[in-house]
Amino acid sequence: MTQYTDIGKQLKNTFDPYINVDLKLWEAFASKLQLRQFKKNEIIKETGQTEHYINFIASGSIGNFIAGKGSETCISLSVANSFSSDYYSFLNQKPSIIYSRALENSELYSRSAMGVWIGKAIAEQLFMQRQQIQIDLLTLTAEERYLKLLSEKPEIFQRVSLKHIASYIGVTAESLSRLRKNISL
Repeated sequence: MTQYTDIGKQLKNTFDPYINVDLKLWEAFASKLQLRQFKKNEIIKETGQTEHYINFIASGSIGNFIAGKGSETCISLSVANSFSSDYYSFLNQKPSIIYSRALENSELYSRSAMGVWIGKAIAEQLFMQRQQIQIDLLTLTAEERYLKLLSEKPEIFQRVSLKHIASYIGVTAESLSRLRKNISL
């Protein structure tokens, strides 16, 4: 039961800002989750596949990407104690162009069929995260996006490559390098 207690505590801590639920409920929910482990750079979901899971990241980090002409664009970065999913594909149960990759060795607790209230809470959290990213891309400068990411998720800079961070905040790797240099002056 220790494993479920630990993941139950992680889930409770993640959701407490949105919905305060007794730890026993989270432990019961955790007992229904499937543990999936991925090595660094291992593909979790391929382009053209349908997403069947919403993943709670117990450890590691996950990136969602769209492949372009000889490059990839990072559309989301998630670290431990957060969720990762190609949520659009999950909701409509259709294949998408998004692929997911472990950016570090990662442990995911996954569930394909969830209780209504937990599914709703996860959907709301993912929507709020995605909406904020879109707002930031439209309203903040590249420097402001970089500084916001640095202040809100400083661990990402030790865990995720700078090329993925640059893509995520909507700049080239070279622009990110200049930004970092100008800020440190």
